Amino acid sequence: MSVQTESFAVHATGSSGEADTAMLDRLEQEILDLDALILEAVQRRSELARSLAPAVAAAPSETSSQFDDLGPDGSAFDRLLMRLAAPGRQ
Repeated sequence: MSVQTESFAVHATGSSGEADTAMLDRLEQEILDLDALILEAVQRRSELARSLAPAVAAAPSETSSQFDDLGPDGSAFDRLLMRLAAPGRQ
């Protein structure tokens, strides 16, 4: 899945209050849309991980995370996704 976003420069001060409000509204809507996509993707990922659980349990565990690019929170995010996919959670 690929998500493309537009880059907006938001200025808190200025004479174009209506334009700033419209831009903020667009940004807030984009965040809501992305949140919906993230939730949908996490739910689907959890379903897939649960269906793969028997095969994954037999495979050796990796020490690095595919989310290492997120910095220190990457491993925490990886563990959260594993907990969400745990058997019995639906």
